[in-house]
Amino acid sequence: FWTVFEQKGAALNLIAKENLDRVITIFGHNFEIPATWFQSVNPFFIILLAPLFSKIWVMLGRIGKDPSIPAKFMIAFWFIALGYGLMLIASIGLSGADKIGMLWLIGAYLLFTMGELCLSPVGLSMVTKLSPPKFISLLMGAWFLANAAAGKLAGFYSGLLEKMTLSQFFTWPTLMPIAASLLLLLLIKPINRWMHGVK
Repeated sequence: FWTVFEQKGAALNLIAKENLDRVITIFGHNFEIPATWFQSVNPFFIILLAPLFSKIWVMLGRIGKDPSIPAKFMIAFWFIALGYGLMLIASIGLSGADKIGMLWLIGAYLLFTMGELCLSPVGLSMVTKLSPPKFISLLMGAWFLANAAAGKLAGFYSGLLEKMTLSQFFTWPTLMPIAASLLLLLLIKPINRWMHGVK
């Protein structure tokens, strides 16, 4: 998840600069939105959606329908795959000076954020709940170490951008989360058993 999510700080930022139509017209004057401004989209959606997701989980919990932690992770994979699927659709058939509309990237960031809200706070909570008390700090460090490794892998994949077409570049971040979600789907029941009722 984090490997494809962190493309937003690397390859997607370059794509915003080079391949995104960032020109808007305001009162007859053209204004080009700086590519770096798109880095604010994810935090904006986090602030907007975090209270909503929190309420959704609480509401589902009250009626006994709260998805398990592995199920929430699986949903996170679906959201991020959908986001990259949007970018894949937007990039198919582009040629020459053609550019992608801004709303495609904003829509992708919305889906990324929804995935992040299904995984990040849930995962942090999971580590603290499942860790033996003496090892909480150590295992929280392992969680962040995994994030760091994913960031390194994200940087490697971003480096391949110049060797691929945009549609090729977006294909793997679309397919890999789907594959991961299918694997997780097969493992949900045993994982839930191993968690001994922790939610």
